[in-house]
Amino acid sequence: MPAERWRQWPLALTLAFCVAGLIPVTARLFEASMQAHLLVQMPLLAFCGGYWVSRSERLQAWLERADPSGGVALVLGSGWLIYWMLPLNLDLATFDPSVRLLKVLTVPVLLGATLTWSWRQLGPVGRGVMLMEGWAILVRLGWIYLISPVQLCSNYLIGDQQRTGSLLLGLALISAALAAIWGVFGPFRKTDRCQPE
Repeated sequence: MPAERWRQWPLALTLAFCVAGLIPVTARLFEASMQAHLLVQMPLLAFCGGYWVSRSERLQAWLERADPSGGVALVLGSGWLIYWMLPLNLDLATFDPSVRLLKVLTVPVLLGATLTWSWRQLGPVGRGVMLMEGWAILVRLGWIYLISPVQLCSNYLIGDQQRTGSLLLGLALISAALAAIWGVFGPFRKTDRCQPE
């Protein structure tokens, strides 16, 4: 019985966090600033979905039958990632209850869970493409938010928008540095040099 409860709690965590995103009081805590909305709530929702798919054996068995290569999940997750990166949709989620509901349903299930499944199923080349595209999205979105002379979201002032852009570019820089360090000191580092006999 304890083991069964342990297997079920990732789904319970995902549902609890989704419900918290729908309650006006807790939703406003995340949506008060663009940084908290885009860089805290969205990743947490996606993480809950990814953790759910990584811990649920039943869900993994179903996905093995439905999408063994992870390609369909990659296309689906990428589409929803682009959708929620658009300023208009981010803005609508702060005051339209139907869009807010769409957010808390799609980000964990159709973004976090799908991309996690794709990562598990893809090989090194596919994972490299995912990482490069994620880095490119950070750079493009951060640059747009930082240099745009107009306010892109009606609920977030231009100063908030520029701070978010700076944080996105900072994350892109940190991720690029970590990737470079991993490339130099990680598994691609040449270790089988010829040794003199």
